[in-house]
Amino acid sequence: MNRVRWLYAQWPSSMRTIGNKLKAMPFSEDSLDGFAIERVRDDLIEGRYIEKYIYQEVNSDPFGKEEVIERTGYRSTDFTLFAQFPYIELRNGQRSIKEFVNKLLQACNFTLVVSPITVSLLDWVASFQRITGQKIIVDSLQVSGVALEEGITGKILLKGDRDVREAIDSIVGGKSYTLEKVQVKMTSGGKSLSVHLANNGAAKIPPDNTSDLLPLIRQSIPNSEV
Repeated sequence: MNRVRWLYAQWPSSMRTIGNKLKAMPFSEDSLDGFAIERVRDDLIEGRYIEKYIYQEVNSDPFGKEEVIERTGYRSTDFTLFAQFPYIELRNGQRSIKEFVNKLLQACNFTLVVSPITVSLLDWVASFQRITGQKIIVDSLQVSGVALEEGITGKILLKGDRDVREAIDSIVGGKSYTLEKVQVKMTSGGKSLSVHLANNGAAKIPPDNTSDLLPLIRQSIPNSEV
């Protein structure tokens, strides 16, 4: 599955200005991290954030003698910065986005504001269904923060061979909860496929369908600014 995540940003200047600053911080053989910018337009910037890391590998021979070998590895995150919502899109990056965000803040002289987004998953699913024009089934969802007893909360995973959205209220009994994740099932090209959505503005998309579905998923994200 291809991982995608979106973040909120308040840009301090235009995309072209920011793009020029990112180009001035390129990844090179001598740097530990930097950007490889592929395209800069008035409304977006496309590129990669690359990190170099050093690690040690210990090899042992049959006689118990150890040899320490220093290795070099690289991590890369594809990204698109949009002038408008959803602002920042990260594709197939690391689980921690701290280094990318820090480098972006540095490029913007620390006048940039970046924050996570919180999405209503039921609104996201409804919007995605409306945009695709297809019937979508939520066959799995996860809720947390369900008050079971005083001082005790629970996390519940619902799965089914039909849509499980209607079962939430009967399961939690009217208690407050947080809907964290859903899995939606749909048909594309005559084949059934699943897409995972999370309330922190993240998605997992089948690799063979990413090019078709990613623009639709991005377009369907509920915009809390509106």
